[in-house]
Parts: sequence; C-alpha cells; structure tokens
Amino acid sequence: MATSLLLRRTFLKAASVAAGGLALARPAPAAGAPAARGRRPNIVMMYADDLDFDELAPYDVRQFPCRTGMVQRGLSKRSLRFYRDARMLTPHIDRLAAEGATLTRFYITSAICTPSRYSVLTGRYASRSPGFCRRFPPGTPANIQWNTPLAPDETNVARALKACGYATGVVGKWHNNGPGGRVRGIAADADPFDPNLSATCHQAQETLCRYLREEVGFDYAARIYHGNKEELGLPKAMQVHNLEWIAEGALDFIEANRARPFLLYMPLTTPHGGYGSNFLKANPRFTPAGVLEKAPAVMPPRQSIIKRLKEKDIDRRNAMATWIDDCVGAVMAKLEALGLADDTVFIFVSDHQSRGKYTCYEGARVPCIVRWPGKIQAGSRVGALCANIDLVPTSVEMAGGRVPETWTVDGRSMVPALTGRETPDDRRKALLLEVSNIRAVVTDRFKYVANRPGKSIADRMQAEAKRAKATAAPRRLGWDGKENPHTHEKGVRYGADLDFPHYFDPDQLYDLEADPFEQTNLAGQATHAETLRRMKDLLARQLVPLPHTFAEFKTE
Repeated sequence: MATSLLLRRTFLKAASVAAGGLALARPAPAAGAPAARGRRPNIVMMYADDLDFDELAPYDVRQFPCRTGMVQRGLSKRSLRFYRDARMLTPHIDRLAAEGATLTRFYITSAICTPSRYSVLTGRYASRSPGFCRRFPPGTPANIQWNTPLAPDETNVARALKACGYATGVVGKWHNNGPGGRVRGIAADADPFDPNLSATCHQAQETLCRYLREEVGFDYAARIYHGNKEELGLPKAMQVHNLEWIAEGALDFIEANRARPFLLYMPLTTPHGGYGSNFLKANPRFTPAGVLEKAPAVMPPRQSIIKRLKEKDIDRRNAMATWIDDCVGAVMAKLEALGLADDTVFIFVSDHQSRGKYTCYEGARVPCIVRWPGKIQAGSRVGALCANIDLVPTSVEMAGGRVPETWTVDGRSMVPALTGRETPDDRRKALLLEVSNIRAVVTDRFKYVANRPGKSIADRMQAEAKRAKATAAPRRLGWDGKENPHTHEKGVRYGADLDFPHYFDPDQLYDLEADPFEQTNLAGQATHAETLRRMKDLLARQLVPLPHTFAEFKTE
C-alpha cells in the first residue's frame, strides 16, 4: 500500500475515533462459521426521498403537515405539488402500519439529502461530519448544506451491525460522497445504447460500489445512484428513476444472506420530483450502470399501476405512491417466500418532506412506519419524539449489541418507545434540528426556530428585502446566503417562503398542537414570552455537546 494512502487512512480513522470509535461487545463470527440467529431479527431500512405525509394512507393529511393538508384546510392557494384526491393505493405500506407502529413525531435532524443520510448512517448530527468540521472548524459558525459527507472508514451502521455478526448491504441512492458513480463528458443527447457509454457507466458504478464495500464497510453494495439522477452525467433520456433495478439488487442480497441475520439499507431515489405518472414513460432498462439487456421483472409492470388506480377511482397523478408501494411489496414477498418475514424488522421512513425541505420547519417531521412481529403491537401509534439519529442505536439494540461509551452517539434507541416499555420519565423532552444557518428545538408541543446567518449574509438579505419592497419582486436569497438556483421557482429555494409566511423572521415560535402547519409566529406575543425564553434556553442546552458556535446561543 502506498505511504500516502496509509497516512490518509490513519488520519480518517483518527477522525472516526474523534467522532466516536466503535467496538461492540459482540464479536463477528469466525470466517466460515454460521452466525447464531437466536431471536436477532433481520433489519430492512427503506429510506424514501422527499416523501410527504400526503403520499401515505396511514396519515391524515389535515392533521399532519403537508401541502395537500394546507389546501384542504384553506391555508394555501398554491397549486404546486398537492393532491386534489388525497387517497393513495399503497396496500403493502398500509399493511406495515396495520401490523406495526406508525410514528407521529419522527424527525429528520437536517432536512436535506446529504446530512439526512449522514445522520441515519452514523447516529450523529450532521455537523459532526469530519469533512464538514475541516471546512468549518469546531468553535466557529457552521453553514450546513450538502457538505456533510460520510468519511471513509468512519464508524457507521454497517460497521456496527457487522460487529454483531450481521451481513450488511446497501442498494439505492447513496448521496454521501465517494469516487465513481458519475460519468464525465457525456452529451445530453448521447445515444443510451452506445456500447462505449454503457462501458463507461459500468466502470463508474463498479468504482462506487467497490468504495462502499472496501472503505465504508458494507459487505454488499450494488445498484447505486451516487446522487440525484440528474447529477450523474448521464444522457437526458437516462436520467430516470428505476425502482425495479434497485429492488432486484435488494432481493439478490436477501437471497444470498437468507441463512444469517442481515441489515439492508435501501435508500430510494423516489419520489424526489416524481409526482404524477410521467415516470411510467421511462425505459425500465435505463440505469446509472448503463442499459440493461432486459428490464427487471421483480415488481408488477409499471403500466398496471394506472389500471389499478382506475379500478379504485384514484387519480393517475397519485401513481408514484403505488410504484413505491410495489417496491415495498417486492421486498416483503421475498421475505415471506424465504420464511423470514416474521423475523425481520421493516423500517419505512422518508429522508425529509418536499414541503419545508432545507429548513427546520415541519418538513423535518416525516412519515415513519416500523413493523417488528412479536415485538411491536400491531396497529399501534407512537407519539414519542424520535429522529433519524436514533436508527443506529435502535438497530444495534435490535441486533442484541451494545453501543459502547467510546462511541459518540447523539441518538437514542427507539426500542422502548416502539415496544411500549418507555415511561414518561424516559421520554425525550427536546430535539435539536440543524440546517443552513438555522437551528431549532422542538418539544412535545412547541418549536422554536432561530435564523442566524453571519453579518455578510444578513447584510445582503437586508439589501434584497429593501429592493423587493421597492420593486414588488420576490425575495430569492435564503438563510444560507445563496440565491435560489431553480429559476422556475418563485421565492427562495424550494418555495419555503411561500409555504411558511414567517420564513424571514429571525426568531419564530410555534404551537404545534394548534398550528402544525406553522402559519402563526408567536414569538412577538407577550402571552408567550415565558415560553419563548424557555425554548431559547432549551436550544442553547441542545447545542452544548456539538462542535460549533451559533450566534448568542453558543459562543467560545
């Protein structure tokens, strides 16, 4: 091994230890020895992309924050991405909820792709990312964007479960840095069937998958999207979702590891901008790895979705939810065929919503359903404050392992809450949210949001506000200091100022029981002065363990 590579790995391992090195009490089985199953369950963690509450039947759209609910309650006239018919045909996801637990207060601690995935993989806040801390040294302010990569050799869920004797696999959207996965110099109108293009795509795919196995710690890595489908360098025609391809990789992993406990991390690329039924027109042979010889036949044909929706008198615009449900169904069917369904925990969760994405609003509150036969009461609803940082310690406890004191973990196991063993005294009292130059703290009832950009960003935002007032032009500069790059959108990125009328207020307080859609800022009301003071104090305390400063809440 070259000296430079050896030094690099030594540095990264040191960074991992600084973030919390992992050495679980349960050793991995010796090579060739069968893993003792006992009562340890398999774990399937399916992580959808931009999935909102109005795309799953188990959630009431009028009670859970989403655009369809806003329209139905007369809170918004926006026509962008809401469902006139809120019914969804999702029988397999409905079954997960009927046979498991529906979580009603599950949060993503950073509501955008990369930091969301960093936290679900490590159990730590995204601001602890070693790469992020090199860019924003501890003791300085930190602007959280798509800049919190998982470092090679860093402690993560794959390494944690391998230490428990589990086989570990990943298929789907990675979006956490790494070599390969993208092609370069390909024209947008290039012929997808050019054999040279397919060879280039295959090589890029192999490079990324090898990295995930050798550097990140997964035993199996296949069918990977490096990031969003539009960012892979592929010809326009190949920039498509392909759930069947991802699902086929998942089924291959399950089949190969049927005789030992396994963890399958399955981050989907959908829906991510895939509202409607246009995805049905895409060629199912197109993948980031090139053009397949034939389309995978592991899910019902795409065109059957429209037929099934029509039979239920459901709008075809709701087709994406059914396609995702078919993917869930394919995995469930495989588990059942192998006799593993009752010995498998199935976790279905979204990486964040599309409404409120890249903010600390309730776009960070997402659908989450967990099925664990024999452990979780069927049809139960769990109202405890839970988050994606909890999924690593939860998985480790489910696997019979123990997170040692040497590993820094910001999350906590959800097993007591899921199984009904959590007492009121045990419940989490507050949860921190972080993204951009925004920090928030949420409790059972209230949320406090603090927007604190640096002086240069604040000055530019103030100047733009004056220009907007004088010209009646929409403001497009968000709290991250960047102008909205999406020219088709009005306002700031992802239209957050259109969904949340107090977006530009530096201090915001919401009563989530009365106002789950966060339309009324209580921060300036004298009757809530004491609540505001208490929530600010809570935010300051939540920030203490983390590396960076944040305005007046945490200084050097």
